[in-house]
Amino acid sequence: MPTLDWIGKKAVLNHHREVPYHLLQCNEELSVGSPDSGNLLMEGDNLVALKALLPYYAGQVKCIYIDPPYNTGNENWVYNDAVNSPEMRTWLGKVVGGEAEDLSRHDKWLCMIYPRLALLKEFLREDGAIFVSIDDNEVATLRMIMDEIFGKRNFVAQFVWNTEGHTDNQFHVKINHEYIVIYARKESKLRIGYVIDPNTRQESNLWSGFAENSITKNGPANPPSEIELPVGFPVKTQNLDLPPSEIPDGLIRCMRERGLASNQLKAEFGRIQFPLRLDYMIASDHRLTKPCRVFSGWANANKLQSYIAGGCEPTEDDDGLIIRFFLSKNGVIYYHKERGEQARNILSVLRNMGTTEKMRSELESMGLHFGYPKPKELIKYILKTGSGNDDLILDSFAGSGTTAQAVLEMNAEGANRKFILIEMEPKIATDVTAQRLKKVVEGYMRKGDDITKGTGGGFRYCTLSLPLFDGEGAISRHVKFADLAAHLYFTETGQPLPDVDSVGSSPLLGLHEGVAIYLLFNGILGDKAVNGGNVLTAPVLASLPPHDGPKIIYGEGNRLGIERMRREGIIFKQIPYRIRLS
Repeated sequence: MPTLDWIGKKAVLNHHREVPYHLLQCNEELSVGSPDSGNLLMEGDNLVALKALLPYYAGQVKCIYIDPPYNTGNENWVYNDAVNSPEMRTWLGKVVGGEAEDLSRHDKWLCMIYPRLALLKEFLREDGAIFVSIDDNEVATLRMIMDEIFGKRNFVAQFVWNTEGHTDNQFHVKINHEYIVIYARKESKLRIGYVIDPNTRQESNLWSGFAENSITKNGPANPPSEIELPVGFPVKTQNLDLPPSEIPDGLIRCMRERGLASNQLKAEFGRIQFPLRLDYMIASDHRLTKPCRVFSGWANANKLQSYIAGGCEPTEDDDGLIIRFFLSKNGVIYYHKERGEQARNILSVLRNMGTTEKMRSELESMGLHFGYPKPKELIKYILKTGSGNDDLILDSFAGSGTTAQAVLEMNAEGANRKFILIEMEPKIATDVTAQRLKKVVEGYMRKGDDITKGTGGGFRYCTLSLPLFDGEGAISRHVKFADLAAHLYFTETGQPLPDVDSVGSSPLLGLHEGVAIYLLFNGILGDKAVNGGNVLTAPVLASLPPHDGPKIIYGEGNRLGIERMRREGIIFKQIPYRIRLS
């Protein structure tokens, strides 16, 4: 597979693994609503913030949406579009080194985005997907590095969003579109939402809760076969009386030899219509009164045979939807599927999904100002496409917080999604994003004394605190049991703690593939043993929650003999020396 190279690539390929873990600190004054809402607004560099959140949310996010800098040369971004901010220059100098002086703006953009995408991948569930907004400046390079990080086979689609905004510019061709690139964590397990594009024609049966279509198909994927329709097979019309088809000599033999029914056969053999009726097709009171054999290429042939074998009673398909079959007035077999809420019509070109200008105006009605907010209608459509009602959403380039507002408004209509937002610029995070979400949750007064009702819900506002480890690799004195427990369990298993609420009540962190993982730290066992239970001794071992299988025990020291360790199935790892830092 072709890959993309650029100056600084070697320095950032594994940089996400080298970023130190930091502690989180909650700001109660900026938090809104219930602290148990499950929603989080994080202030901090998203590379460091993502690493800090990884032990808690790895493999749990269903849908990631990000709107990173487009690298247009505009200097108004925090990760400004020329990637020339003091913060970015400092970061590039530290990570890339002296080569950073020779980087083009495209090199700099790639150095910025690559480790962030690499970390974001680790948050996705196996059935999840990431949606990335971008424009023509970097869409080609973005696709290449996402092929590299996520795998080319996991590319899903590339939306073209018709921005519908102002196009008063001096370009030869006025640009009124952007892109949204979609990759799955594992395409084979991807689950897309049941969404109908709002531009779908009103007369479409997609809006009616059912699907109906002919199962007569042409082509090599649908080899021809003979199917006998029994007495009692449903017919849409009251009565039916159709003679056998006029079948040219050699047609059926040719269809069997070629393994298909095709328009080319129609051209060769004259005017023929599929399916071919081999018998009279006679019906009364919406049911066949005698068997009739038909010959064609089919879609859903196996489902049809199962339907016939079940006495022509409605049955469930593989997705649990009710399906039945019937004959049209022309003797064509149709399927009818009752799909209720499970209708889907997702188009690659997105139109009539709000504008930046309209979203900016809504923010101004809240007394807030932000240059280029994505419209909430667009984000709602993306989130409905990429997630279900109870899923977790992540946006690590939060900006003004449109993603969170979209989640809150959908939840007010009956959903239960949760969001994690990260915004690096403190002034934007506190004065725009947090204030916007507060107004959305609690309601606010618009100009003209109009009141916008709040959605309810809430969020916690967190910042990055100290690193988990100090400069010499020792555990920071500020680290609590729960902090270290989350880190250890994640680095040991690659998964978040299974029962976060009970952390700190027991040295047993959890079981993973039959192995019990324990942590002796900060006197979790009180005064039952040496150093408050931080050292593994025989009495401490006896006081641990029992497990008959293998055990991994972290502690400050070990006084058990090798033979005792072997008998008990214990692997001991000394703190801090045996803790992986990244």
